[in-house]
Amino acid sequence: MNADIRTDIDLGFIQYLKEFDALRDNDEIATHVESASFPAFATDAEMNEVLKKTGLGSKLLEALRRMNISKLYKHQVEAILAILGGQDVVLEAGTASGKTLSFNIPVVSQILKEKFKAHALVIHPMKAVSNDQYRQFTTLTEHLTAQGLNKVEAWVVDGDTAKEHLGWLKETPVPVLFTNPEMLHLTFLQAFDKWRPFLSRLRYVILDEIHEYRGYFGTNVAFLLRRFFAKLALEGIRPQVILATATCGNPLEHAQRLTERNCTLVRLPNRVNPERHYIFVVPSLPEHDFMTIYKLRIALATLAAVSKGMSTIVFCPSRKMVEDLASWTRKKAPEYGIPAELIAPYKSGYTSEQRRSVEEKLREGEIRAVFCTNALEIGIDIGRLDVCILAGFPDSVLSTWQRIGRVGRSFDKKAYVLAYALNNPFDKLLAAQLETFFTKPLDQILVAINNEEIFERHVPLIRHECGLPHSSRSPNIPAVIRDAFGPSVTQMLAQKLANRNFAKGIKPNYGSLSLRGNFDHVLKLVHKGTEIGEISATQQFREAYLGAIYQHFGTSYKVISHLADSIELELEESYLATEGKFWTNIDRSETLAGRRFGEQVATYFGKITVYENFGGYRLIDTRTQSCLEDTKANSARQLSVRGFWIHFEDVAVFDQSLNHDQQLKHLLFHLEQLLRIGAPFILPCDRHDFATHSSADCVYLYETVPGGIGIAEKTLEIWPEIIRTALDIVEKCSCKRGCPKCIIPPRTPVEETKVHKEHALAVGRRLLELYHRFASESPMRLDPATGAWVSELL
Repeated sequence: MNADIRTDIDLGFIQYLKEFDALRDNDEIATHVESASFPAFATDAEMNEVLKKTGLGSKLLEALRRMNISKLYKHQVEAILAILGGQDVVLEAGTASGKTLSFNIPVVSQILKEKFKAHALVIHPMKAVSNDQYRQFTTLTEHLTAQGLNKVEAWVVDGDTAKEHLGWLKETPVPVLFTNPEMLHLTFLQAFDKWRPFLSRLRYVILDEIHEYRGYFGTNVAFLLRRFFAKLALEGIRPQVILATATCGNPLEHAQRLTERNCTLVRLPNRVNPERHYIFVVPSLPEHDFMTIYKLRIALATLAAVSKGMSTIVFCPSRKMVEDLASWTRKKAPEYGIPAELIAPYKSGYTSEQRRSVEEKLREGEIRAVFCTNALEIGIDIGRLDVCILAGFPDSVLSTWQRIGRVGRSFDKKAYVLAYALNNPFDKLLAAQLETFFTKPLDQILVAINNEEIFERHVPLIRHECGLPHSSRSPNIPAVIRDAFGPSVTQMLAQKLANRNFAKGIKPNYGSLSLRGNFDHVLKLVHKGTEIGEISATQQFREAYLGAIYQHFGTSYKVISHLADSIELELEESYLATEGKFWTNIDRSETLAGRRFGEQVATYFGKITVYENFGGYRLIDTRTQSCLEDTKANSARQLSVRGFWIHFEDVAVFDQSLNHDQQLKHLLFHLEQLLRIGAPFILPCDRHDFATHSSADCVYLYETVPGGIGIAEKTLEIWPEIIRTALDIVEKCSCKRGCPKCIIPPRTPVEETKVHKEHALAVGRRLLELYHRFASESPMRLDPATGAWVSELL
C-alpha cells in the first residue's frame, strides 16, 4: 500500500473497509485526523440579558431545554443582541454551531413584541434548505407555544407551493415566509402588488448560506437583491438584513457586495468541529474497467459503514451515478445482512413529497445510507450522520468542504470522511493534497457587481419595477434607488438607460432571466438515444470535437455527430485516445489595473480577447503509443473575458535560478502550470471557471464567463499566495520529474511533456523572490487613466 497513515487515525475503520474490499493494499491512501473543537458557552449574565431583551424570559429557557439545549453559545448571544439592537448583521460560524437559532430567536421575539405586525422573509439558496430551515423554525415556535405564547406561523414558498396556497398567502399573510432567489425574482418582485400585504410589514430579510452566492449565480443574486431593496425603498420599506455563512473568508465584504449594506460582523473566533477522520484514496484500478470496479468499491464502503451502525451520506457527481450506486448497494445489502430499504437515492427530479420523505427517514434512522448529488450538500440538518463518502471530488475545494460539513454535526462521537478519486487529473491532484485542505484559509467569496454583461439582463426589469423612463439621455434616478444600488451599479444603470430605448406598455419577460444558468450553452450527451450526461460548449470544443474519443465516467465513446442541443456518441475501444491540436492567441484590449515589481516584471488585470483554435487531432493506440490516424480540421472560437497576466521583459530575470539558454516562453509554460494547480486551492471558483495560457512574454489566468465573476481581479491581489501553494504541492509530491498529481498538464503523456518539476520550482521561487524584494522597496501601481506608473508609497 502506498500510504500516508497517521498514527492517530482509526486503524480499525481502515481494516474494516479492507475486509469489505472497499480498500486494497495497492491503493494510494492519505489520512488526517481533526481533533474536536467546541464553541464557548455564554455566561449566566449573558444568558440573562438575552432573556430580558427578547422578552421571552423563562419560556425561552424551557423551549431550549425541550430542544436539548441547556445554554446558548457566546456567538449566538452576540448575534441575538446585535439583531435586537436593529443592526444589519452577518454571522460567520462553522457548521453545527447554531447559526439558525441565532436569528430565529430574535425574529420570533420581535414578531411577538409587535403583535404579528412584523414580517420576515428567509431566503435560502436551495429548495431543500428552505424546507429544513422551516422545520427548525417551527420546532422553536411550537416549544414556545407550549409555554403559552401565541404561535408564530410560517410557510414555505417555492416551486412546489400550490397555487391556491399562494393566493391565500398573498391575501392573508403569515409572519414568516421561507423561499429561494428564484421565487424572489419570479413571484415577490414580478407580482409585488399582490404580495403587498406581506411586504408592507417586512421587518427582516434573512440570507443564509451566503457562501453559496458566488460567481455567476452570486452576481445575479447581488443584482436581484438590489432590485428588491430598491422596490421596497420606493414603498418606504427598509428591512433589517441578517446574513449567515459557515465557510466565507470575507463575510463583511461579501455581505456588502451582496446587499449594499454595511453590516456588523459576528464571528465565531475559533473553528468548531467534531473529531473527524479523513481518508483520501486514489484507487489502483485497471483503465479498461475502471468505472465498474470503482462503483463497486463505493457500494462496498457504504455497506461497511452501515454494517457498523453508521449513518452514511454518499455524494455522487451525477444523477445517473446516484441511481446506479443506490441500485447496486441495495442489491448487495442482503449479502451482508442489511435490509435493502435502509439504502435510498436522493436527487433533483423527485417530487417534494419524495424528497421530504427521504429527509425525514434519515432523521428518524429509518434510512441509514443515502446517495445524492449536491441537493443535500448545504445547510440541512438531517440528523447525526457519521460517514461522508465522496465518489469523486466536486469542482471546487469550497464544495468539498460543504459536503464534509454534512457529517459530525454533534460533538459526542467520531465522524469519518472517505474520498475516492475518480480517474482524472483534478481528482488525483486533490486526493494527493489532503494536508493542503487543512492549511488553507476560508475562501474569499467573489461576486462581480461590475459585470456589465450580467447586469444588462436585469436592466429592463429594474426599469419596469422602479418606474424609470422608457428613454432618456440623462435619466433621473431617485435617491432611494441610488442608495439601494450603490455608486458603481447606479453608474452602470444610468449608462444602460441612456443608451437604450424600451418599448412602452410591454412587461419584461421575467422567465428569460436564469439566475443560475450560464452564458455557456449546455449540450446533452446521447448514446443510442439515451441521455447519459451533459457537457458545456466550452468542453465540447476542447474535449468532444467530431471524431474525439470522449471519456465519460470511465467508459470510452467516440463523438460521431453534433446536433443543435446534443452530441451523439458511440462506444469505442478503451485503448484508443485522441490528442487534439489546439493553440490559443490572446489580445489585450483594456488594462484596468496593474502593479510593477522592478523593471522586468509587472502584473495586470483587464479585458482580453481569447482566440481558441482547433487544427485537428491524432488517434492514438495507448498500448503502443502509435498514431493510427492524423486528421486535419479548422475551427475557432472567440471569447471576450477578464484576465490576469504577468508580463516579463527579459529571460535574464531568471538567470539566478535557471540556465540562460532556456527560452523565456518555455520557462513561462512552467509558471502557467503553477497558476493552474494553485488556483483551485486559493480562489473560490470551480475548475471550469478559469483557464491558463502562456505566450512568449506573458502568463495568463483568464475567466471563462463573459464579463468575469471577479476571479481575475482577485488574482491580481493574491497571485503570490497561488504560486506559494502550487510550489508546496509540487515540492511535496513524491515523483522525481513531475506527474499529473502535481505539475504535468491534463491529458499529457508524462514522457512527452516539456514540463520539468525542478524548472517549475526554480521559476516559482525566483518570481516570489522578486515580488518580496520590490513589493517592500519600490512597489508601483498603474494609473489606468494615464497609463503611467506611480509609487504606492506616495
